[in-house]
Amino acid sequence: MDSKPKNREWVKNAAIIFLAVLLVLTFFSNTIMNRSLPEVATQNVSSGSITAKVRGTGTVTATGTHSVKAEQTREIRAVMIKAGQTVEAGDVLFILGEGESSEIEQAQEALRQLQVSYQRGAISVPSVSYKADEHEIERAKELLAEAEAELEAIKKKSTREIPSEQLNAAKTDVFQAKQNLEQAEKELTARQQTLESRKIDRDALLSLYNDKLNTAYDRVQEQEYWVERYEIELNDAQGVEPPGRIAELQEALSKAREALQEAKQYLSALQEPESQKEITEAEKAVQAAQEAADEAAAARQDAVTALAAAEAKVEAVQAVIDEIMGTETVSAEYKEAKQKVRNAEDTLFNLQNSLEQKKISDSKSQALSYLDLSDIGQQIEKAKQRLADLSGGEENQILAKVSGTVQSVECTAGETKAKDDVLATIEVPDMGYTLSFTVTNDQARRLKPGDSATVSNYYWGSQITATLSSIRTDPKNPQTNKLLTFDLEGDVSAGSELTISVGQKSANYDLVVPNSAIRSDANGKFVLKIEAKSSPLGNRYIARRVAVEVLAEDDMYSAVTGDLSGWGDYVITTANAPVKNGDMVRLADNG
Repeated sequence: MDSKPKNREWVKNAAIIFLAVLLVLTFFSNTIMNRSLPEVATQNVSSGSITAKVRGTGTVTATGTHSVKAEQTREIRAVMIKAGQTVEAGDVLFILGEGESSEIEQAQEALRQLQVSYQRGAISVPSVSYKADEHEIERAKELLAEAEAELEAIKKKSTREIPSEQLNAAKTDVFQAKQNLEQAEKELTARQQTLESRKIDRDALLSLYNDKLNTAYDRVQEQEYWVERYEIELNDAQGVEPPGRIAELQEALSKAREALQEAKQYLSALQEPESQKEITEAEKAVQAAQEAADEAAAARQDAVTALAAAEAKVEAVQAVIDEIMGTETVSAEYKEAKQKVRNAEDTLFNLQNSLEQKKISDSKSQALSYLDLSDIGQQIEKAKQRLADLSGGEENQILAKVSGTVQSVECTAGETKAKDDVLATIEVPDMGYTLSFTVTNDQARRLKPGDSATVSNYYWGSQITATLSSIRTDPKNPQTNKLLTFDLEGDVSAGSELTISVGQKSANYDLVVPNSAIRSDANGKFVLKIEAKSSPLGNRYIARRVAVEVLAEDDMYSAVTGDLSGWGDYVITTANAPVKNGDMVRLADNG
């Protein structure tokens, strides 16, 4: 019986100990869990001003470089420069040795062949002589003179002098009369066209006037019809129709009489001379054009008459000549002598024309020959120069054509370089230096060419000045990026890597967060906002992802847009362990 109370006591004590341990574990669970969570530092979202800066890093390049190239295959006997050395225009860069023996032999053979070609061409130049042709021409002139003398002698046999001058004068009159007739016909044609145009204008005005007149007549007849009709109806209605109907007929009759009066007045106005003024003027214009056409016709007829008279005069003079030359003997001798003159003239013309064409052909042949010789001569001079260059000697040097700094040397002494091989590259500082890097389209929209920039990672030497010179589409990312190019001045050299900042005036923004709070992944930029939740054991803090867009940034802060409040939200800036959306964290201030 004594053992049962003792067992109950033991169970009671065990239960008390268990509950005590459970209470201690529950009390310290919050602290234990907090110690296992990532510790984060936070900062509240605020409003404020941001001076936007666009930053980028690039490599300095010289705006101008000059490549020193070999003008022919040559041995580099001595290299007089090294990379980084400053040279002036005219300085000796390389001393050349002799060219390859095979090239010299080829140059000598090429020169020999060109010289032979020149000699052959000189021998082949056509020589010309025109003595035989000129002799034939002189003989033809003599024959023509003899034929003309014979013709004149026959003319003198005539008992009467042939009126050649009168015939020529009459023919001149015929020519002038034909020109006068042609001019008169042109004038007549022009005036007839003007007359037709005036008639068309007049007929159009008459047609329009007649249409108006016919319309006016129709209106008068129509209104007369209605007046007559209303009068008849009014007479028939007296004593039959009610007073209201009679009043309607009287009003209709009154209006019809008024309309009739207006139509008659309009018709009368159309018949007035003032309404026909345009037609009268058009008719006068037609009459004037008709008179001008009649004058032109009369002038043409006078020209026809004058031409007929001139032609009759020619016929009369020709009849006199025919009468003088009417005898059979004189006529036959005259015709024969006249034919000899014509034959002699044709022969002389053919000989002179043939000589002229021959001279033109010979001149072209000689010019082509001399042109070929000139071309071969120029080739010979070039071949001689090439042979001299390949022959070598200490005097053969390559000189600097520009002043600058040797960027690289691409050959060594004793090496043979082929034509157009690059021997060295000279950086030309007088042409300046540039630096380029890419930015987003949004960043580029805040800038403009001419903006001044600062170099943020250059702390030695004289100050470097950077100016934005151009904003162009980035060829690698044309849809999203722009390429910024800066002109640099100061103590700078090609190959240096510089970081440049360029920005604009400050602006106020509603949501401003530290730069350290902004994160990014494949889905874009975001911040982790602290979200507090109450629990029986105290507040719990959860990191929530909020997507943001960066509007502007400076060295410490960024202006953003997103689902944030500028007066109560906190964002994570740093953490002692990776934090992702939905993770519970502990605040650094909470210890």
